[in-house]
Amino acid sequence: MAPYFWPAMWEQRRICIAQTLYQHRVQKVLDVGCGEGNVLAFLVAPGPNDEHPIVQLYGIDIDANALLAARDRLLPDEADRRDLRVDPLSVQLFHGDATMHVPSISPDAVVCSEVIEHISETDEVPALTRAILGSYRPRLAVFTTPNAEFNVNFPALAYGMPNAQFRHSDHKFEWTREQFGAWAAQAASMYGYTVELRGIGFSMRNAADDFKPNGGCSQMAVFVRKEPDTSALASDTASEAAPHLFAQFEYPVYPSPPLKDQALLVLVQSAAKDICDGQRVFRLGALWDVLEVKQQFKRLQALHIWLRACASAFAPLSAAATDQDCAFKLI
Repeated sequence: MAPYFWPAMWEQRRICIAQTLYQHRVQKVLDVGCGEGNVLAFLVAPGPNDEHPIVQLYGIDIDANALLAARDRLLPDEADRRDLRVDPLSVQLFHGDATMHVPSISPDAVVCSEVIEHISETDEVPALTRAILGSYRPRLAVFTTPNAEFNVNFPALAYGMPNAQFRHSDHKFEWTREQFGAWAAQAASMYGYTVELRGIGFSMRNAADDFKPNGGCSQMAVFVRKEPDTSALASDTASEAAPHLFAQFEYPVYPSPPLKDQALLVLVQSAAKDICDGQRVFRLGALWDVLEVKQQFKRLQALHIWLRACASAFAPLSAAATDQDCAFKLI
């Protein structure tokens, strides 16, 4: 069996991107070079921190056919209309050259995943870097690109040989870790960011005996804007050539107002009965996973406070800190 990544490389990359976004509590995310919407679709699902949900997703790509696929993938479906979200989510897709700034987009974070290797290293990479770090100026920017040094583990690519090939026929270049680090350090210094370099995909299952751990298969640069932002850079002026809106839609949200006191108590008691053990004990996290309960309370902490206030119906069995593993007993 040929060597392979587990989880798959694409999944590892998207997980790393999502975890980084969640860690920085961003709520508006722009995906530059979004293609068919793979990263955006990964971010549609609610994140782990319900106090800072992602409520706005933007995508830009120069390929209209890819944007059609992204639109179809991201459009709310029957499940979205049935299982209504507790927080709003807007999606806007733009068609055009991502090196041009779109003033109407104001992201907390920008993702540029597996894009820069597809454009000119000498002209377009600096322009894209300026657009992201110099014009949008998000407080967080995440770039990923292949690590050329890892190619030694793909014999067909003949890494280091005169007949060496890139991983994809459309790649214009592939950077080593040193080259990627040099670009990241220069960009961070120029635009007022700190930067951290990370690797993604360090090992392969069924790897050859001569497997070389040359960093991760993919490499990531995480830029964090310095605070306070003292940059005097001005945003590019909008023009007719700037990317234009291609598609826009909203995800359905659970309506207000919530249930009244008695009806709410009946709902929670019923949900708790379904998940509790033989001792009538249930975890806060398990109750929070019940969609109807989440729709009523919207925030985990609000549910936790409410349960503790209903002393005649629920008895806390653990400390007061909001923890999904804390337990209650159904009285």
